Amino acid sequence: MLAEHSIAHPVDWWRQFETATERFDEAILTTGMTELLLPKITSQLLQREADIAADITILYRNRPASEGLQDRYNGARSRLRETIERLAARDVDPNALVEAEVVSWVLDGDYARAAAEIEPRVGAVVLLRMFVAALRVAHLNVNVTAQLLNAGRTPAESIYAGKIVGKYGYWPDWLRDLVVEHAQAGTLTDEFVAALDLCAFATLRSTQSRLARQLLRRDPVAINSAARTLETIGEIEIAARLREGDMGAVAFAARFASV
Repeated sequence: MLAEHSIAHPVDWWRQFETATERFDEAILTTGMTELLLPKITSQLLQREADIAADITILYRNRPASEGLQDRYNGARSRLRETIERLAARDVDPNALVEAEVVSWVLDGDYARAAAEIEPRVGAVVLLRMFVAALRVAHLNVNVTAQLLNAGRTPAESIYAGKIVGKYGYWPDWLRDLVVEHAQAGTLTDEFVAALDLCAFATLRSTQSRLARQLLRRDPVAINSAARTLETIGEIEIAARLREGDMGAVAFAARFASV
């Protein structure tokens, strides 16, 4: 569950959602944000222009290769912009133009700017649901992503961890828990994820899993003990790698150094 945030997020924070995946679905986000904003436009003229422009934009977002739709899209958003500027020139209360202005940003594809502008008024939760839905990431664990966002991690960190947990759903719980633990600490890396995957494929027994968990957490007592055991059985190189912090050595060490 996404919790409300008391502090509004800057534009760059929201923009991280758009760069987190190559499949970011602009049609989903355009639909959600315009449906949220259109009822808040008080001018009937502006609302009608914004509604027409939003419908055409959504069609174009779903079929971006269509030259005909592109022409209609460019025309519709230009008319909306002209209407806003015409009303502004008539000394219309600027507050009455805000929502229409933000709709025009959405139609231009400036979603992060739009989200940062309206978050103080609509709250983060409703916007986060839209942005997460637009990610279209295969196997994304939404609960983990939401948990980390609520804990204050950045969208990039939260989505990365959610993708890992979703992709490796066959991992045992203790490995997935380590993903969240390291993501919360800001220390989740590709190297660490690779080490977790080696542990998963090593099919460790319960005692070996406990040792692996300690080694992955960089417990100095466990590392020294495991390294000494490895040295005793002649695995000098693995012991040295373990002492140096090589995460790739953990699975091997857990299998052969556990007692």
